[in-house]
Amino acid sequence: MNAEQKRRIAEEAIRHIEPGDRIVLDASSTAWYMAQILPDIPLTVVTNSIKVALELSSKDKIQVISTGGLLTRGSLSYVGPLAERSLDFYHVEKAFISGKGLHLQKGVSESSESQALIKQKMITIADEVFLLADYSKFGQQSFALVSRWDQIHHLITDGRADAEAVNQLRERSVDVIQLND
Repeated sequence: MNAEQKRRIAEEAIRHIEPGDRIVLDASSTAWYMAQILPDIPLTVVTNSIKVALELSSKDKIQVISTGGLLTRGSLSYVGPLAERSLDFYHVEKAFISGKGLHLQKGVSESSESQALIKQKMITIADEVFLLADYSKFGQQSFALVSRWDQIHHLITDGRADAEAVNQLRERSVDVIQLND
């Protein structure tokens, strides 16, 4: 859903990546779009997504590290204790994650506990956290908490995102990058 918005969000996210960065990409469709258009520059990418890893495998300058773990067939992503523990070995400058729900009071949420736990771990290993979310995620609260707003540094969203919510997030010191439609 909202593929065009997600592609544009992915394009903006890539503008925040510099050669030599170490980044983590989750198993979201927006992260997959990022992997598709990411230029072949020196990077280290840690991911729990088979689709992201495959997309990056043809890029010679990008080192790809996969978490391993329990494979979820629907998203082709690794979750579970092994995937979470493998992230403990790493430190990255930037995490790029998504969520199923963005709620002003409750924070960022996911539809499954296992995906929420892996994203929580991704946040803890990163200096900066970029949340990638189109307008449809605003005002939603899914099953499992990923993060409160104080752990999110940047939100990249599209122009249709709720203006009041965007303003309130900025008041909470979240750097909101809102694309024009």
